[in-house]
Parts: sequence; structure tokens; C-alpha cells
Amino acid sequence: MVVLLVQCNSSTNDSSSSNASGQYSADDVSKGQALAANYCQTCHKLPDPSLLSKATWERHVLPIMGIYLGIPSAAPASLVNSPDINKDYIPVTPVMDAEKWKQIVAYYVTKSPAHMPTVNRAEPIHQLPFFKIEPAAAEWVGPRALTSYVKIDESVSPHRLIVFDGLDNKLIILNDKAQKLNAFNLNYAIVNMLFKNNRIITTVIGPNLQANDFKYGNITDIDIDKKGVVSSKGKALFEGLNRPLSVDIADLNHDGKQDYLITQFGKMAGKLSWFEKSGDKIEEHVLRNKPGSLKTIFDYSNKLGPDIWALFGQGDEGIFLYTNDGKGNFAEKKVLSFPPSYGSISFDLVDFNGDGFKDIIYACGDNADYSQILKPYHGVYIYLNDGKNNFTQKYFYPIRGCNKVIAKDFDGDGDPDIAAISEYPGHKTQWEAFVYLENKGNLNFQAYTLPNGTPFARGMTMDAGDIDGDGKTDLLLGAGFAAMDPGDPPKQPLFIVLKNISGKANKK
Repeated sequence: MVVLLVQCNSSTNDSSSSNASGQYSADDVSKGQALAANYCQTCHKLPDPSLLSKATWERHVLPIMGIYLGIPSAAPASLVNSPDINKDYIPVTPVMDAEKWKQIVAYYVTKSPAHMPTVNRAEPIHQLPFFKIEPAAAEWVGPRALTSYVKIDESVSPHRLIVFDGLDNKLIILNDKAQKLNAFNLNYAIVNMLFKNNRIITTVIGPNLQANDFKYGNITDIDIDKKGVVSSKGKALFEGLNRPLSVDIADLNHDGKQDYLITQFGKMAGKLSWFEKSGDKIEEHVLRNKPGSLKTIFDYSNKLGPDIWALFGQGDEGIFLYTNDGKGNFAEKKVLSFPPSYGSISFDLVDFNGDGFKDIIYACGDNADYSQILKPYHGVYIYLNDGKNNFTQKYFYPIRGCNKVIAKDFDGDGDPDIAAISEYPGHKTQWEAFVYLENKGNLNFQAYTLPNGTPFARGMTMDAGDIDGDGKTDLLLGAGFAAMDPGDPPKQPLFIVLKNISGKANKK
């Protein structure tokens, strides 16, 4: 969630390329390649020129990179003075001289493609199996939609739906038939909820969802009664957080007390930390002092104490494993690393090949940055575990602008299927907004999408769970929409429900 409601248009940055590459000598290009290897991977994985088009490098990404390297000639003054630029992170002394910067530019502009390659895939079947589509009521349909959070709440009976409208900062509570129980306007935006030990702990990102380095976020206990009435149980548990995205609770140092693991995405600043509470005192233990922390998963296979898996999606993108020594000390291992243009956004641990070891399902596609072009490497990946937490890519399905992935046994046949959404589909491939991949075995998947005309043009968030208590896993899709492309519908619902009608209860 860097910037929302920004639609990537393949013609915006990729329609034409600069002729400036002809002004660079072969010596400039060669030296630039060596300089890029030396400088450009001090903050993130070294990006290959082929990851972006020539015009995108030259007009958008390189000027921003130059600004944060302290090179005044890298970008026009209007960009340098833009409020989007955090001047606290511009070095007083340039990291390199203008000549070296020119050579780095020469390398990327000369070696990058004029246009990104097209995606080679068959179009999915436009007849979604196993699900009945239930659009939201007219009350929740409008010209813009921005759903920051959706949840199928199975902690109560009957189950209910929770939706947060990120435009109006409105918390909406619905019953198991998607009928409104209550709605409340709040000052700040909720992006996650933790349902644990009869508690509902909300993650509040701040007053809006746009990228910033303000510390307006908090973690707060709330209560929602059976009528959908929301009340707070007290003051915030944690305040002054830098755009937090999630919290989880476990005893991390084996002292018999519950600790809090909090992701703070931030923008230029952010971190992943766990907080130890003792009475009124709080001690913070920073695991990684870098922005972009998106999601964490506790791994209880370590008898000494829960390990932590974490996804980072800003700058130095990757999946990290933090191994617990039982005393709250963690050893960090970078399990997978991705270039910054990937836009890492979602992951989970799922055993896909039945060998007893958890594999990684990963999605990338956050395209709300300085390279808003359709990227053929965005989509869903599966990395198989060798049993020692070494992972090898074995599957990829391209979905431009992929925004979340969930792997569950939706059809009840005993193996994990995949649901994925995209916030930035191409205007000619609107079906990318939702893709269902039915597992056929041996990492073969049949792709399906929503029938033509289904009111779901762009996907912001998603949850899976049993809405009506029939033992089948349903889906709740949250939209992020504003009409921008040719053929866009004038209105869209805030959410839609995909009711599972597979006829089989899901195997646990």
C-alpha cells in the first residue's frame, strides 16, 4: 500500500523511448555497469536493466535514485522539491560525482528494452467453478472504492463480515448474508485485525493510506458485540507507529508472557520489531531496521520458541527467517531476495508437494511506485522447500499488478488451490483482477476468472473463510477502484462475496 488508486497504464511510460541512449559511449556503458554493481546494491538487490523499459528508467526511476544519492543534476527542480521527496534522506554530500552518475545512467538507458515483453499465457476460462458470485448491496456501490481491510469473522456464531472503507474511514459490520448490522466512521484507517483469545486487536495505519513517514499509527483493542456495535476497551496498546500493517502475539522469549510482533511499513523509514511488556514498561527489540515490513508468520516447529517468517516489500525486498534461540534473540537469514521493481506484496507457507515441509507461495505486483508500467514478472510464484529451508522456484503464473494471494483447499479435494487478485490489471486484460488456480496435481493448475461483466475491476484486498458455517471456504474480495482506463465501468462495489458451492466440505 504505497499509493492507492493509481492505475498502471502500459502506454504511460512505455509508449516511447528516449533517443538519448545514442549519446553514451561504450566506455560509459561498461563503466556504468561496474559502478551499478558497486553502488546500486548497497540498499537493495542489484536490478537488471531488463526489468524496466528505457523510458521508465530514464524519466522516472533514475531521477529518483539520483535525488537520494545527493546528485542535484539527476532530476528537475520540480521533482527535487516535490512533497513526495523526503529531504531528510538526501545526503548533504553527493554519494558520487556527476560523471559516475552519467555512466550509471548510460548503462541502464542503453541496456534496457524499448518496451517490456508481452506475457505468454493462455487466457483463463471465464466461468468460475465452485463459487457463486454475490455482489454487494447498492449501498456499497459507487464511482470510487478503496477497501483497506476485509475479514470473514468466524469468532462468533453466526459468522459475520467486516469491511473497512478506506476512503471514508468507515468500519462496516455485516451478517453472514452480507446485510449491514452497523457502520461507524473513524478518524484513522484500519488495515488489519487480530482475533485472539476473545480479543479483537486492530492495526491502525494512520489518517490515510498514502505513503508517508508520519508516526500516526497505533495498535488498539476494540470490541464488536453481536449487534455489530463497536466499542473500544481502552487506550491504544501501542502508539506513534510508522504506518503499521499488522500485529501478532506470542511468547517470544519463553518468560510466560505474551509479546507483540509489529510490522511498520513506513516509507523511507520503517522496521520489524517485537515488544516486550512488563507492567507499564515496554521494551522494543528491533529485528530489522528497514522499511517495507508487510507480513509475518510464526513458525512453532522450533521447540525453543516460535521462529518468525517475514516479507519485506520496499527497497531491499525479500523473505526473511528469524530463528529463535528461546530467549528472544533471533538469527536472521534472507531466504529469498527480489529486485525493488517486483513490488513484493503477499506470501504464505503451504505444503504444495505433500513432503511434510512448508513451501512458499509468494505474490508480487505492488505497482504504485515510480515505475508504473505493466511488468511480465508480476504474479504468483511457488518455491519448494528442500527440507532445510532452502527454496527453489517451481511455478509461476503471471498476473500484472498482483496484490494478494491465498492458498486453500477451496474445492475440497485435499490439495491447495490458489486465489489471487490484482489492483493493476491491464485495461485489455481486466480478468487479471481475480484469478482462481485449481490444483490439478504436480504443480499443474487450471486458471479461471470471473465471468464477463462481474463487478470487480480491481482487487485491493481479500480474505478466505467459512461465511455461513457449511464447512466450505468462501472468499470476500475488497475493491480498489476509480475509472481511469477505456471501458472502465462507471461504478463498482466496495466488496463482493464468492460463495463456495463446490459440494464438498474442505479437508483440514
